[in-house]
Amino acid sequence: MNLIIEGKDMNTKQQGFTLVEIAIVLVIIGLLLGGVLKGQEMIKSAKVKSQMQQIDGISAAFNTYQDKYGAMPGDDANAAANTGVAGLAAGNGNGDISRAEGNARVWQHLEGANLLAGYTPGANGRFLNKYGQQTFVDSNYAGLSGAIVCTSVPNDVAVEIDRKIDNGDGASGSMRRHNQTAYPATAGNSWICTAA
Repeated sequence: MNLIIEGKDMNTKQQGFTLVEIAIVLVIIGLLLGGVLKGQEMIKSAKVKSQMQQIDGISAAFNTYQDKYGAMPGDDANAAANTGVAGLAAGNGNGDISRAEGNARVWQHLEGANLLAGYTPGANGRFLNKYGQQTFVDSNYAGLSGAIVCTSVPNDVAVEIDRKIDNGDGASGSMRRHNQTAYPATAGNSWICTAA
């Protein structure tokens, strides 16, 4: 027996959602997606800022070592005596950082002098940046003079760091791409270089 009040069958169940319910669900989904995307953007921005701070920290440590010991880390012929770390490999002391000195010895000398926090050795004692990529020091590299710090980061990050520090152009300025060309818009990595 069906109960009928004012012409409506009270035992019939409503089918589907109302437009108001659908609109509320869509608003909630939109807010969640917006929050996730904003969160990802904030994480990326924090990582870029952290990478910029790491580059600044390397430069500060490099210059402090020079001031303290009168030699460039990596090139220091008296590194073991200067740092007090027995067996620390010495550089050749010629005032120029070679690739071998800049790939590993720089980081070993800075760590030995307790000037570089967060040193993470990679293959062959190389320094790894916030993106897990190699960082090295070289002399007169990428069209820049003196001791130059270079690190490999994703192309979009390279552009962002260069834009925040310099002019956003990999071919000129105080921060450059290793081959002094514009940053590619495609996926991949670029070496960004600046004076130590």
